[in-house]
Amino acid sequence: MKKYLLLIGMFVICNYSNGQILKKLKDKITAKTEQKVDAKTDRTIDKSLDSLLDAKSPVKIKKKSKDDSSEENEATTGTKAGASSSSNLKVYSKFDFVPGSSILYFDNFEKDNIGETPLGWITSASAEAVSIEGLEGNWVKMASTSANHFIRSKKQSWGNNFTIEFDLLLIKNSYDPRIDINLINTGGNLVTDESILSSSKKPALNFSAILSGDNMSRASLYAGDKKLSDAMTESLPYSNTMPVHVSMCVQGKRFRMWWNDRKLYDLQAISEEYLPNQLGFSFYSTGGFDAYISNIRIAKDIPDTRAKFEEGKIVSNLLFFAGTSKLKPESMGALLDVSKVLKDVTSTVKIVGHTDADGDDASNLKLSEQRAETVKSILVNQFNINESKLETEGRGENQPIADNKSAEGKAQNRRVEFIFKSEADNYIAPSGVLPTSDSKLGNNVKNPSTKNTDISAVSGDAIVKLQSKILNINLPFAQIMKTGDNSFTFTASKEEGNNKENYFKIQLKSVNNSLKPETYNFTEIAQKLPLYGSKQYAEITDYEAVLLYGATQKPYIYRFSPIVANGTMASYVDNSLARHLPAPSPNCIFVIEKVENGKASGYFTTGIMIEGLKPVTKGDAEQQTFTDGFSGEMKCTFSNVPVY
Repeated sequence: MKKYLLLIGMFVICNYSNGQILKKLKDKITAKTEQKVDAKTDRTIDKSLDSLLDAKSPVKIKKKSKDDSSEENEATTGTKAGASSSSNLKVYSKFDFVPGSSILYFDNFEKDNIGETPLGWITSASAEAVSIEGLEGNWVKMASTSANHFIRSKKQSWGNNFTIEFDLLLIKNSYDPRIDINLINTGGNLVTDESILSSSKKPALNFSAILSGDNMSRASLYAGDKKLSDAMTESLPYSNTMPVHVSMCVQGKRFRMWWNDRKLYDLQAISEEYLPNQLGFSFYSTGGFDAYISNIRIAKDIPDTRAKFEEGKIVSNLLFFAGTSKLKPESMGALLDVSKVLKDVTSTVKIVGHTDADGDDASNLKLSEQRAETVKSILVNQFNINESKLETEGRGENQPIADNKSAEGKAQNRRVEFIFKSEADNYIAPSGVLPTSDSKLGNNVKNPSTKNTDISAVSGDAIVKLQSKILNINLPFAQIMKTGDNSFTFTASKEEGNNKENYFKIQLKSVNNSLKPETYNFTEIAQKLPLYGSKQYAEITDYEAVLLYGATQKPYIYRFSPIVANGTMASYVDNSLARHLPAPSPNCIFVIEKVENGKASGYFTTGIMIEGLKPVTKGDAEQQTFTDGFSGEMKCTFSNVPVY
C-alpha cells in the first residue's frame, strides 16, 4: 500500500501531472486494493488521488444543483477559510474607511442559482454564480477576456455622498490580471438599460490596474478624459486564494480608494455635474486570468460620528464573518472612527448587537451578544479604550430598522449600536417594519400598528402622477439628473430602475447650467418662436416611455408628443404615404415651478402616442403597415423630485 502511495507522490514532486496517466494509475491501484484492503481504505485512496488531481487549481469551484434548496442563514452558517483573515485586524488598525450608514445596494448572490447569470446582471460576455471552497457565500465569475459587466443595482442615483465596497478574487493563469473598475454616469438611461454596455461615453471615474506582482503593478486613475494618476506601484498585492477588499468613498468632489488596508487615492476627482450612478468592470482582450466578485455593498450618508455622538447614539454596520462573532478586517475603519469619540467619553457606553431575521430567535440573540463582546474587546485591546466604561448587550433580530425580505434590508439590520445617552435608546420601528418577536421587546420599544410590508417597495418623498383617458398611474421612483451642459433628464418609474415597463424619460435642454424654474417647449413649438436658432430657448429634446394600460402588454404608451390627437397613424397618411399630421398643441409644455433643497416640483402636458394597435396597411404602389397612433392628452404633476 505504501509503495503505491509513494509512486503517486513522486509523480507530484516531478510535476508529471498528466490527467490520463493519473487516471490509469488510480485504476490500477483500485484493482489491486480491491483484493487487499477493505472498502474504507478504498475510499481513502480515492480521496487522496482526488486531492492530487485538484492540486493544480488554486480554488475549487463547487457546483451545486439549482434543485439544492439548502440555505445558509445568519445564525447557523460557520465561517470557512476566509475567517482566517481576522488575524489581519492589527494590520487594519489604521484603516480609515468608514462606510455609509444607509445601504442602497447589497449583493452576495445568495439567492442566485449556481452556474447561471445573476438575474438583472448586465454583461457583454458571460457571468455565472459559483461557490468557491474555502470562501463564504456565493461569487460571480466574470468573463475576463474582452468583457464588460455592470452590477444589478436599481438605484438611479447614489447622490454625492456614498461609499462602495466589494471583495475581488483574481487568479493568474497564463497572464497577469488586468482590470478596470468603472464608476459611470448612465447619461439619463435607467441603470438597468442594457444600452449602457455599448455606450461610448467615458466613465465618470476609471481605475485601471495591471497586477504584475508585488513590485511591478501599475495603477491609473481617470476622470472622463482627464488622467489623474498613472504610476508603477508595489501596493497592489493579490493572492490566488485570498480576495482583495476594495473600498471607495465619494464626498462631493473628493474621491478616496483603498486596496485592502492601503489608501491609494485621496484627491478631487468627481464632477458634481456628472455623478456616478452605476458600478462596472471591464476586461481587455489579453485574458489569461479568472476574476470573481462578491459582497458588493453601496451605501449613502457617510456618518458624522461626532454629531451622532452628541445625539446620543451611533449606528454602525460592522461586517462579521457569516454566523460568527469574528469581525471582518475591513470594518476596522468604522471602529477607528468610533474610538476617537470614545476616548473623550466619561460616562458608560452601551454596545448593542443586532442581527437580521434569518435563523432562530435564540441563536440570533446569542450571536448578537457575542458580536457586541467582540467589538468591546477590539476597542479595549486595539484602540486602548477604558474597559470600565463599556458594557454590552445583544438584542438579536427583535429591533429591525429595515425589512428582512431584501438583501439590503437584512444588511441594514446586521448592525452594532453605540448608545451614549439612555434617552437615545428608544426603538421605534420605521413605517412598514414590525419587530420580529414582540415577546422579547422591552419597555423602551414602541410598536407601531403598521402592516409588515416590504419597505424596499415604498418610495421616498417623490410624487409623480400621470392622468389621461386611458391611464392614471403614480410613478414613485423619480429623479432629474444632469446629463450634459445645460442638459437634464427626467425619469420616473413604477419599479425602481426598471426600463422594461411602466416608466418614462424626458430629456430637457435648459438655458441654465443648473436646474431652475423654467418653461420648456417641444422643439416643434420652439422653432416658431422669434429668433429661434440665434437665441437659446428651453426645449424638450427627446422622450420615450413604456406605460402599460389595459389587461395585456399591448397596446401601450410608447412616447409623448406635441400633437394631441386620436386614432391610428394610418388615418393621417394618404395613399402615397405622405403624412398629414395635426399641428402641435401650444398646451404641450413642461414646467419646473420650483427647485428647493435639491428637489423639483412642477407639471407637464403632452400628447400620447401608442404602439401595438391592430395592423392597418395603407398605400398604393408602396404599402406600409401601421400599428401606432395617438390617444389624446396626458397631464402630469410632480413634486419633491430629487435633482442630481
